[in-house]
Amino acid sequence: MNRSLLRFATLLAVFALAAGCRKKEQDADLADEAEKALPPTEQVTKEDPAAAPGASTPVDGTAGNADFEAWFKKHKLNLNDSKMLDADPDGDSFSNRDEFLADTNPNDPNSVPGQHPQIRLKEFNEVRLPLVVEAVEGGKARIRRTDGDGKTESVKEGDTLRGLALSVQRIEQIQDTDKEGHPIDRSVVVLEDGSTKERLTLVKDMPARTAATFAILTASDGKTVKVKQGETFQWPGDEAASYKVIDLREDQVVLQQVDNKKMWTVPRVSEEKK
Repeated sequence: MNRSLLRFATLLAVFALAAGCRKKEQDADLADEAEKALPPTEQVTKEDPAAAPGASTPVDGTAGNADFEAWFKKHKLNLNDSKMLDADPDGDSFSNRDEFLADTNPNDPNSVPGQHPQIRLKEFNEVRLPLVVEAVEGGKARIRRTDGDGKTESVKEGDTLRGLALSVQRIEQIQDTDKEGHPIDRSVVVLEDGSTKERLTLVKDMPARTAATFAILTASDGKTVKVKQGETFQWPGDEAASYKVIDLREDQVVLQQVDNKKMWTVPRVSEEKK
């Protein structure tokens, strides 16, 4: 090999080595940035070479994390117990790690991740439409009144129910099967309220609720808010967060926090706390 080729090969080797070093530094920087993006309890604490051998270090590399230490002390948990982070002292199927990240009480089985920390369902009032679909066939539906004399009326699309400002918008016959393969009739009738333009869907043999259905929410501060399906509200005195009512039920309400799209379950207040 002549001197020119040897010099060229040497330069290539140097460039490759330099590129490799730069890549390692970039990878290390990326790893550091990714580590910082993790929750404090998920970060790996780098070992301090000056630390005394055998020195006690809080579990999961949380030394120096004041929030973590304060949370453990608040709930009387041993920060130096290597098994405590994965323990479940209240038996609600969520570990102390899960409860710390959600800021719930690890000693209370009624305080679990996903539940709103303050808001609770105090009262649920369902207002049902006094109609039940008995049958759908041949483009017509047979609807029975559940109030008064219980009379049955046969209607088609475009008709208005007698005595009610409800027009029939759509009739659809739907035959389905349940999870065991048995045939089931899921036919629907869609009605529209002439005054409010509210759309109401009746499923065969199933009662339907109206937009008048509401829930009363409460919190530890004693304040209450009346909410309906689809509404957006703020808690009195706390305008930092807005919530949209996604679902109303007898035992719980589902909310979505508007700013971060986080879903919250609001369980019903136990009888002794009402």
